[in-house]
Amino acid sequence: MSTSPLRKQQFSVSLNADLVDQVDQLTSDRDQAIEEGLQLWCAQQAEKELQKYAQARKQRHDRDETGWLV
Repeated sequence: MSTSPLRKQQFSVSLNADLVDQVDQLTSDRDQAIEEGLQLWCAQQAEKELQKYAQARKQRHDRDETGWLV
């Protein structure tokens, strides 16, 4: 997932002060840290959805008595 530097949207969020302090200790670019964190979170959510789909498909296959489900 790549982001285009030409198309950015600004928004406001409230974060735990300790988390902000930790981010500030690790980087001088909060925007980049938050953007990369959100990209990682989105990728993890997509992976979870894929795993749920695969598990549901496996369960359907395991319950199929005909042997025809792939």
